[in-house]
Amino acid sequence: MPANAFLTTAAIGNREDLVDVIYNTAPTDTPLISAIDKVKATAVTHEWQRDILATPANNAVAEGADATYTAVVPTARLSNQTQISRKSFSISDTQETVNKAGRKSEIRYQTVKQGKELRKDMELACIENGTLTTGATRQTRGLRGWIVTNNSLGSGGVAPNIGTNTAPTDGTLRGFTEAILRTIVLGAFQNGGNPEMLIVAPAIKQVISSSFTGNGTKFIKGEVRKLEGAWDIYQSDFGDFKIVPNRVMQRTREAYLVDPSLCALAVLRDMQDQELARIGAARNYMIETEYALEVREERGLACARDIQ
Repeated sequence: MPANAFLTTAAIGNREDLVDVIYNTAPTDTPLISAIDKVKATAVTHEWQRDILATPANNAVAEGADATYTAVVPTARLSNQTQISRKSFSISDTQETVNKAGRKSEIRYQTVKQGKELRKDMELACIENGTLTTGATRQTRGLRGWIVTNNSLGSGGVAPNIGTNTAPTDGTLRGFTEAILRTIVLGAFQNGGNPEMLIVAPAIKQVISSSFTGNGTKFIKGEVRKLEGAWDIYQSDFGDFKIVPNRVMQRTREAYLVDPSLCALAVLRDMQDQELARIGAARNYMIETEYALEVREERGLACARDIQ
């Protein structure tokens, strides 16, 4: 190197090399609320009805016999509370005006980003809330608190009670096996469900991939002959369903077997962003939505609890 060579380490005024893109690896997928229906809620207590057919019997009557009348069983009325979820942010006028890398408008960038975050919050609530809460700070009951009839539980585990609004009790953890899966599949099918997806935490998805050897098979995308790693197809005795890893789930000890036709997202106020009152030299924004999980018939769903 020549003497007195002028190096970048001594230079003043070299422009920074900042790529004009903002990379974000955080996942935005919401398997549950993306798969189920979206319906309109009209009150903070969202209600619906369910019914059940009588158990089949050997229905033979004598020729010419008079009709006898079976007592009519009324429908059951179910409800859930709407939950308000919100994101908010404040951007100074200066930050909105300066030249920025990766986005022209900070306000627009934050609106899109926090809208995605809000949808993930909704997914978490609709899966993992164990009870509903009334009052000003309402909470909607999620799948964890809705599935009563078809459960596989660890020792000491107790299923939720929707009548008393009691959350499930965790039992002793045990390994997730195909025998457990077959038990809940049978329960859901016998009670009228036609499950299309098993929603699991990513760690449980790996347990399934590494240890299930019966009817589980990798899904092959035929046109490119490439393994589709996002989900597998499980061939049960009562139909095929997807095994869907859900990166939003925080609890890893439950797996939810879902028939999407038996659930819906009831929306009282759709997601909307609005500008709030200005405070000083900053603009303030809020994104808010209000929703409830409508579990039309929990008897067609199932849950493997206390698994690892």
